[in-house]
Amino acid sequence: MKRILIFLSSFLSSFFIAFLLIHYAALPTLQAYPRLAQMIERFSYTEAVLIAFIGLALFLLIVQLTVGRLSTIYIYLVYSVYFFLLFVVLFTKAHRYQAISWDWLDFTRDGSRGWIEAVLNVVYFIPLGSLYGFRAKPAEFVFLALVTITGVETIQYVFYVGTFALSDILLNFLGCSIGYLLLKRVYPIFKE
Repeated sequence: MKRILIFLSSFLSSFFIAFLLIHYAALPTLQAYPRLAQMIERFSYTEAVLIAFIGLALFLLIVQLTVGRLSTIYIYLVYSVYFFLLFVVLFTKAHRYQAISWDWLDFTRDGSRGWIEAVLNVVYFIPLGSLYGFRAKPAEFVFLALVTITGVETIQYVFYVGTFALSDILLNFLGCSIGYLLLKRVYPIFKE
């Protein structure tokens, strides 16, 4: 009975966290970009699908932590959807837009919207850092994360789909580092 209550409360809290993240942070920020706003408007169920995916992913992670077994299928499914969503967020925001920002703290100038985007830039890359944490040693992780993030920023600039921003590199690396450290802390539970 106690385990059922734990799973039920985990289920509810996972979807509540997903709702807060999507409804109050991700969607309002993404809708500030006209191309993403058009895509979101085209599919009326976008918010519900994102909440369902994030909520279910969090809940299944909690279940696996509780049971002490990490499913390979879970990892493949979550990362398949994650990479698709990351691609959409990173490469479809702007239409024929190109800029460079050398300011490490440019997000501090845009008020609350800038801070929300900064937090989302951290959150978006936590799963990538976790993925690197499965195999990479700390030095390898730093190299891989920086090369990946700098590559993403360069692609955005070269293909006219965004800004090459040092602040994004800093925030994305922070997110990767959080994910890497979380996995290094949690993964030993599954090995025991």
